[in-house]
Amino acid sequence: MIKPFPIMLLPLLLATVLVLSVLADPDTQAAAACSSLPRADIERHLSTKTPYRAIANLDETPPQYAGCHPTRIWSVIRHGSRNPSKKVILRAQQRLVELQQRLLSQHHANLCPDEMQQLRDWSWGHLNAAEDEKLLVAEGEDELIELAERMQLRFPSLLPDIYDPAWYYLKYTATQRTLKSAQSFATGLFGRHRIHAVRYPPPVYRDPVLRVSTVV
Repeated sequence: MIKPFPIMLLPLLLATVLVLSVLADPDTQAAAACSSLPRADIERHLSTKTPYRAIANLDETPPQYAGCHPTRIWSVIRHGSRNPSKKVILRAQQRLVELQQRLLSQHHANLCPDEMQQLRDWSWGHLNAAEDEKLLVAEGEDELIELAERMQLRFPSLLPDIYDPAWYYLKYTATQRTLKSAQSFATGLFGRHRIHAVRYPPPVYRDPVLRVSTVV
C-alpha cells in the first residue's frame, strides 16, 4: 500500500513558522489577525519538496521546427515523488511535534480558527520510518502518469497508445520507486487496462546507465 507523505501539512507549517517571526510586532498582529496563505502560493517555493505539478511544463502542443520532424524519443526520467529516508522521517516526526507544541503555546498566534483546530487535532500517524522509507507515493504516481500523457500529446506519431514491444523499450532499476514510476508512466501511455502487457527487462540495482552513482 502506498502511503502519502504528509505534504498537506507543509502549507500550514510554513504559515505557522512565518507567524513566529512576526509575533513580536503588535502592528503586524493587528494587520494580520488571520493570515491564511493560499496553498498554491506556498507549494511553488518548497525547494526540493516542491510538487512537480506546481511548476510543471503543461505545454501539450507538438513542437514545430522548420524542415524537421521527430523520429525517435530517448528519455531518462527520474522516479516520481517518494517518501524521505528513514533518517529524515524520524527527524521530521520529532521536529513537527516540536513546532506543533511551540505554536499552540503562543497566546496571540496569527492563525485562523480552523487552522488552529487542525493544529490541535494533528498527530503523527503518516509514515513508519522502517517500512515506508523511499517508497513512491500517490503524488509520484500521478506525476509520471501525467508526464506520459503530455508527451504522448506532443509526439503522437512516436508514442501510440497501443503497446508494441518492437516499438517501446521501457526499463527501471531494482527499487520499488522506479518500478512503480515505470508502471505509472506506462499507465499514462496505454491506460490501466493495458499495462499488464508491458514487458520490462530484469531490473539491475547497480545499473551502469540508469544508476551510474552505484557503480563509480
